[in-house]
Amino acid sequence: MKAALVAEIVISNAVILAMILAVLQDDSGRLAYFRSLGFTTSTAYYPFFYITSAVNGATRIPGLLTLDWVQILAAALILIDAGFVLRLRRKKDQTGQAPAAQEQRT
Repeated sequence: MKAALVAEIVISNAVILAMILAVLQDDSGRLAYFRSLGFTTSTAYYPFFYITSAVNGATRIPGLLTLDWVQILAAALILIDAGFVLRLRRKKDQTGQAPAAQEQRT
């Protein structure tokens, strides 16, 4: 049972980290494209959102409020790991309390 829980957390962490890597590669590709056109980019981060704008001389591309998938996936990763730790503690408490409960009955 414990091996199944460890496998579950390892697989879910690997999937989420792969998703974060894909999002970061997409973001870096967009920034590289702006730079290849001669634009200077700036990014402002907010909780779960960001705005990337670009400037090239008099040409300004204002950014739009965009959902920050890296922050969302990182929050999901933290919640999944916290749930895993709580489940392990709960199982440990149940196994630790079971013998004591049996001793009180006899």
